[in-house]
Amino acid sequence: MKRQKRTMNFYRKQSIVFSLFALPQTILYIMFFIAPIICGIFYSFTDYNGINKKLNFVGWSNYKTVFSNSRFTKALLFNAKYSTMLVICILALSMILALILNSNLKGKTFFRGAFFFPAVLPLLTMGLVFNSIITKGIPQLGTSLGFQSWEISLLSRPKTAILAILFVAVWQGLAIPTVLFMAGLQTVPEELLESASLDGATAWQKFRYITIPFLVPTITMVFVLTLKQGLMVFDLIMSMTQGGPAGATESMAMLIYNHGFVERRLSVAMAEALILAVIVCIVSFIQIVWSNRKRIY
Repeated sequence: MKRQKRTMNFYRKQSIVFSLFALPQTILYIMFFIAPIICGIFYSFTDYNGINKKLNFVGWSNYKTVFSNSRFTKALLFNAKYSTMLVICILALSMILALILNSNLKGKTFFRGAFFFPAVLPLLTMGLVFNSIITKGIPQLGTSLGFQSWEISLLSRPKTAILAILFVAVWQGLAIPTVLFMAGLQTVPEELLESASLDGATAWQKFRYITIPFLVPTITMVFVLTLKQGLMVFDLIMSMTQGGPAGATESMAMLIYNHGFVERRLSVAMAEALILAVIVCIVSFIQIVWSNRKRIY
């Protein structure tokens, strides 16, 4: 009995110590994550503008305003289009790059370091650099070479502006997914690949039926991270197009910023932010459920 009491006291003391260590992180998590969400939900049902202290409860009025606003629909469609292209490009290119870097390529150590360089650069800085290249450098080069089509900036046309933003996002965002896929490739058993080769399987068949199933958890992680990046894109658009031309590249995050800090309609902006958060959660949940069914244990 005494030994049991000592053991219980020991574990009780240990749990208290662990709780004390976790307390600061828990407080910070509540302050900077839980509390803002609760405040955002509350303010989305008011007419809060960030200046007046007096609040009026308006019910679902802000949400009705959001869904009846053509700018919201346009921004949502832009996000859907941009996110789809970004996810496809990142998944395909990072997987191909991981397969190349995982092979017996000469100088692969150099390439493994070189391709990661864009990931350490801030997106805002990269956006400003590419904005200068696209709006000044390429048109001047086109004038010098006599190429009239180059004299018109890619960012001044709706169809090419999204492609320019996508190029910068893919160039910067390839590194981490590639590293994740390279780590995922290490989980594929060599014995299975060798057995498949002995059975006459082609390289595509081994990739399709052996490699891909083992990479499902990695694919899910890259999908969710890239989807979040695509749905919440802001800094690239702010530094490259500011939502132009004519609102063609105004994303949800950009619209939330304009409504909240430019037009001082913070309650509407919070309603839009909550809608965006719900969309991200739903899509991520569907992808995670699907991946759990396809995962190999």
